[in-house]
Amino acid sequence: MDVYPWLKVAHILLAIVAVGSNITYGVWQVRAAREPMHLGWALRGVKFLDDRLANPSYIGLGVLGVLMVLTGPWRFETPWILVSIGLYVALAVVGFALYSPTLSRQIRIYETDGPESPEFAALGSRARVLGIVLAVIVMVTVAIMVLKPGT
Repeated sequence: MDVYPWLKVAHILLAIVAVGSNITYGVWQVRAAREPMHLGWALRGVKFLDDRLANPSYIGLGVLGVLMVLTGPWRFETPWILVSIGLYVALAVVGFALYSPTLSRQIRIYETDGPESPEFAALGSRARVLGIVLAVIVMVTVAIMVLKPGT
């Protein structure tokens, strides 16, 4: 039995969960901006989705991506795979080292100093910029994975 097609299906399903979860973050934040009394709940909801769905799915994507190269027709030296790996590393660094801690700190400041705090506003701006950066990285990665340029 060829395991590659099953790895590919699992890879695609994890991508749907990861990217789909990420897309909802903006919706949560827009809703919270319209109903400020729910801001803390919305931020904690985004954090829950990030910790429990999106990030584990991204980790699974990395593992399955490696397994797909090892069992499938591709090689690590293939240019679009190299670029995808680089983007994955960039996504991990920005997501785990910058976005997640910013979101955690934003929640903490919301709970201690309130939404009127200048630090809360600054963290919100930082989270938006990081979210945009992450979205661009994800969109480019998805395009490369689907189009496989140079093949």
